[in-house]
Amino acid sequence: MFKKKFYYYIKVFGCQMNRADAEIIAAILSKKNGNLADDCSGADLIVAVTCGVRSSAEERAISWIKKTRSQNRKAVIVLTGCLSHRKDIKKRLDDTVNYFVPIDKWAESISFVIPEKSGIQDNKDKMVISTFYKTTPRRASTFQAYLPIMTGCNNFCSYCVVPYARGREQSRPPEDILKEAKKLIKSGYKELYLLGQNVNSYQGRDRSRQIWSFSRLVRQLDKIPGKFWIRFISSHPKDITDDFLAALKACSKVSPNLHLPIQSGSNKILRLMNRKYTREEYLNLIKKIRRIYPRVVLSTDIIVGFPGETEKDFQDSLDVVKKVGFEMLFSLKYSPRPETAAFRLKDSVSALTKIDRQRKLDQTWKKIALEKNKRFINQKITVLVDRTKTKVDSSGKNKRYLLGKSFDNKDVRIEIKNSVGTDLIGKWISALIKDVTPLALMG
Repeated sequence: MFKKKFYYYIKVFGCQMNRADAEIIAAILSKKNGNLADDCSGADLIVAVTCGVRSSAEERAISWIKKTRSQNRKAVIVLTGCLSHRKDIKKRLDDTVNYFVPIDKWAESISFVIPEKSGIQDNKDKMVISTFYKTTPRRASTFQAYLPIMTGCNNFCSYCVVPYARGREQSRPPEDILKEAKKLIKSGYKELYLLGQNVNSYQGRDRSRQIWSFSRLVRQLDKIPGKFWIRFISSHPKDITDDFLAALKACSKVSPNLHLPIQSGSNKILRLMNRKYTREEYLNLIKKIRRIYPRVVLSTDIIVGFPGETEKDFQDSLDVVKKVGFEMLFSLKYSPRPETAAFRLKDSVSALTKIDRQRKLDQTWKKIALEKNKRFINQKITVLVDRTKTKVDSSGKNKRYLLGKSFDNKDVRIEIKNSVGTDLIGKWISALIKDVTPLALMG
């Protein structure tokens, strides 16, 4: 235990898994006498949890770190997350960052040089990654909790950095996950996000050395007493089983939203991406999902402009979007990522073409989403409020809104016409939906 207190600041870039890791890092630092600083200028230790999925995320992180160093010359800066193992990043930030610590090495080999005023300059934690996830996080929310169940990936999609940044798949023991979940629900948490780079490939080994499937884990989580919702991201089409679909249908607390990235509707591009399925197999899987669980709300990811993508390949992607009828779609412009197999391919699609294809893709799915969202009009739904927002309307008046999510994972915006406000954050409310947009329900 450090003899003197120090102040730390954590900046998170990227996905929910990075946010969950940041909460664990915050807990580790707090246990060592660290206090969370209000901003980076007053911090003795600054941790950047970085994302390397796209070049834009990478450049944002690098720019922020350089700016932060110029504002705070005395702080120890630690870069962790997806960029921490990259030699080219280390070269670019060698005179700016003190330590580069991959997440899978954070607890097992880190040797922090904590600011001298802490009384201890060097501290080594000899733990394995699973022990890292046993640490009780310092959670940012009192009602929504990120719950990592596995980390890493074995798929090696040709565009993806995750297997290099996170390593191979490692699943947490099911007893640890259930214990953490029960404690969260008992403490009043209302929403659990099960996290992993590929959650439905979960294979946690229990104390009797039996391997649990994701389906079995979800069924057990669903049995925990209390009112709460379970969400999970992200899933791979190749790992969707009949048992998983049966569990999705049977579990009353599991959100019907299934995020199932297709990435491309072209078989040629899917082969180049090493996605291990064809468009026909994906479409047949969607038919099976809808047959077994008609309530399902489908969302996906699609990359535009992958090397070699022709106009026909792109039209194949548009065709799949129309056939499936996704209610949410995250479109990404391809950017070459060092270390990946696709990095060796010529980035043959122009930036303008990528922008145009992304625009057409967004226009297509948003038309579909708008029509599908209309089924909620005049319906009363339960919403978990997570924040408030003030917006100036066309007449110049301030309008206040409650924002939250429905069980189906729909964003909901509710106009406040009285003194109701922040006291409802983290609470369930009933909302009557009067209008919709492609992105939200309004009531």
